[in-house]
Amino acid sequence: MALRSFTDSTGHEWRVWNIVPQYGTGSDDDTLTPGLEGGWLCFENEGDKRRLCPIPDDWETADAEQLERYCGQAKAVKRRSLV
Repeated sequence: MALRSFTDSTGHEWRVWNIVPQYGTGSDDDTLTPGLEGGWLCFENEGDKRRLCPIPDDWETADAEQLERYCGQAKAVKRRSLV
């Protein structure tokens, strides 16, 4: 899993990382949301969390403008509570 951060054109700081499911490691293998089997990019800032799939090939080398475009294409998701 690679982790990057960037600042978008409105000044918001984002963290972005890739998630690739590991199959055959437990009972969660068949609980994945359809369409996410190949992995996704997770974008997160203080108030927002988004998911983009499939993972763009160039995301690890993309500049901030391209990462912002990918973030704009990503779908908003609910944050999980830790408690």
